[in-house]
Amino acid sequence: AAPRATSGGAQRRQKAFSDGESVTSVSSELDMARIPNAEKRTLSLGGGVDLNSNGIGYACRKGRKPAGSGAARQPNQDSWCVHHRANQLSVYGVFDGHGEKGHLISDCVKKQLPQVAVQVAKAGLNAVGTDMLLKESFERMQKKIEAQTHIGCQHSGTTASVVLHDRANARLTISHVGDSKIVLVRKKVGTAAHELEGVELTRDHKPELEDERARIERAGGRVVFDGYTHRVHKKRGVGPGLNMSRSFGDVLAHKVCGVSSEPETTVRDLGSGDEALLLCSDGIWDVISPQGAADIVKDFGPWEAMAAAKRLADVAVARWLAGTGGTMTDDITVVQQLGALSRGGGCGAKGPLQGGWPAGDDHAVSSRSMPFGETAGQARQDGLVGAVAQASFPRLFLQGNRS
Repeated sequence: AAPRATSGGAQRRQKAFSDGESVTSVSSELDMARIPNAEKRTLSLGGGVDLNSNGIGYACRKGRKPAGSGAARQPNQDSWCVHHRANQLSVYGVFDGHGEKGHLISDCVKKQLPQVAVQVAKAGLNAVGTDMLLKESFERMQKKIEAQTHIGCQHSGTTASVVLHDRANARLTISHVGDSKIVLVRKKVGTAAHELEGVELTRDHKPELEDERARIERAGGRVVFDGYTHRVHKKRGVGPGLNMSRSFGDVLAHKVCGVSSEPETTVRDLGSGDEALLLCSDGIWDVISPQGAADIVKDFGPWEAMAAAKRLADVAVARWLAGTGGTMTDDITVVQQLGALSRGGGCGAKGPLQGGWPAGDDHAVSSRSMPFGETAGQARQDGLVGAVAQASFPRLFLQGNRS
């Protein structure tokens, strides 16, 4: 009999591969619960490796949406996955759904898109051409979604950020569409003291970018600023109103407005100073800067990856609630690898990534990360100017086709 689904972050296990390959897979599971800040259900397959002991942590929280809005009836639309083959390859993915059926599309992409990487892991890693395999898999994924008309992909879609971490050769291959940012935490170059910095490895695919706007306009779409954000509309009339320029799903925006599912793909060799990798939905990045995230996770050792992911999620929730008068948070997802990335991660480190342990409760929201910072200057540094006012969050959340 099939294992029974569980809730509240509990996991269920079954054999992942009939051929006995030692790949451990953990992912979110479609979860229709609507309880704010609840952890999304997870599914574990095969392997039996404890990911936390290998420096891998995750958190996925249901957002709080304004009462009485259509968004309030939506489940957690974020999805995520980790596929891990010890000492060889890890695959990480984060998918942030939007629109009425965004949760179905993010779950669909989570199940299918990373499988090309899992097949690489099973067959034995060959980095040559992996970036092309990822690009081709993105193209096939969009076609599969368009063929599944029952999931409502005309006006709903998802972001996708996928990383292949080649542990044996200390290399990252990154492909993404949308704005689920990927950040590398590394030792800061040229500083006297041992400091860490958060470096963006991806750019958010926003329609106001010069090259993105040009493609949209060539395809017959237009980019409109609505007073809060830039959105993609048809040449004549209003809609679909998407606030990103690349995604999966969103068939109308793809067909008539120039929105694309072609990923930006990069390959990055890892060095001895690379300490952590973060993949997060914009529920994190809207309220925590890459440097702010680096400052939070640096206080955790690799064996505390789950606690570090929880800390990031807790800080984000606190900042959302502070900025909206307690009325709203976005769905929040964190997938991270802590530890010396170029040496395969895991628990080789003897202490936190950098510096000493924080004073007081190690896992409480500290004074370093008070909601939105104490000053306008700190808010500006975090990229939060214009987002601190209570009215801005609900308006951003409810307008157009992006939840």
